Amino acid sequence: MRKIFIFTLLFIFLFITVASSEELWRYELENALSFALKEENLYRISDLAKELKRDTIQGSVWNILEWEEKNIQYDFHKATLHEPVIRIWNTGKIEIIQGHDNIFQLPYETVLKRSGICKDYALLTAGLILAMDYTPVFVLDIGFLNESIRHNAVGVIINDWFFILDQHTPIMDAGTYYRHWLKEDKVINEIILYKIERREGIITKYRFDLNSFKNADYRHTPKDLEVISNNLMKNIVDNFPNLKINKDIEYLDRENRLPKGYQKGKTYNYKFTDFLEYYNPIFHYQFMERLYKDILKDDKIYADLKSFNYFFIRSESTDGTLKIILNLAS
Repeated sequence: MRKIFIFTLLFIFLFITVASSEELWRYELENALSFALKEENLYRISDLAKELKRDTIQGSVWNILEWEEKNIQYDFHKATLHEPVIRIWNTGKIEIIQGHDNIFQLPYETVLKRSGICKDYALLTAGLILAMDYTPVFVLDIGFLNESIRHNAVGVIINDWFFILDQHTPIMDAGTYYRHWLKEDKVINEIILYKIERREGIITKYRFDLNSFKNADYRHTPKDLEVISNNLMKNIVDNFPNLKINKDIEYLDRENRLPKGYQKGKTYNYKFTDFLEYYNPIFHYQFMERLYKDILKDDKIYADLKSFNYFFIRSESTDGTLKIILNLAS
């Protein structure tokens, strides 16, 4: 029995990882931010940051998420691992009791592995933003009501608006992000915010006021619908020189008859669910670029845009759904 007891103790010991204080960053968010976002680690992703950087911070951060969508896979196996449990003895010895494989990855490690979970995405996203020389950047440690597992994402402030970058486009303002999780039946009940300044080595930690977070929410206006229509029409004119804008056919879809002098007409209707829910004019160009590409995916509309002479686009809103009406005539 004594031999069995000793073997059991040895077996348990083997599954307890002893870590040094230098390695603690692999298991704790605040330490991970301090270590992973050092200049030496930002330098390792500086070439990628240069490649992804655009003329504006809006274009740059949107481009980061588009690159991550295409190049980084979510690691579903890692997501099933236990959260790390750490014991620090009075002697200073650090033991990882469980979750010793569930570690933070350096930003360049995530790029090399092409996979990670939310905390790895957050370090990579924050690292790329800092490497582009945009500062400060924010990392959110999010707690949900009645759930023990937390979530990490990245925040930036642009024109006094707080935006969340979370693995995928679109980028959302805080209020939209809060409602996004409600659709997933998850209620955010705590946000610990880490503010990271490049080169200064300063990390400020504080609790985000949830009411302020929820209320930072842009609501679209009729003017936005007009701007969306005008921008789509400009894109079409720029790419289809055969077409001219003609307000005479703005309501061709409702009138069911061609104005005098026209020989043929055609109408297209497109619905984009939740577009206006996510839309914020600060990222207008990025939203419009995606909208234009989505419309032009239709081979039939592409052919008709080349064969008609006149067109007009009207935008409407129904419960957050954007409706695009395209009227064509010759």
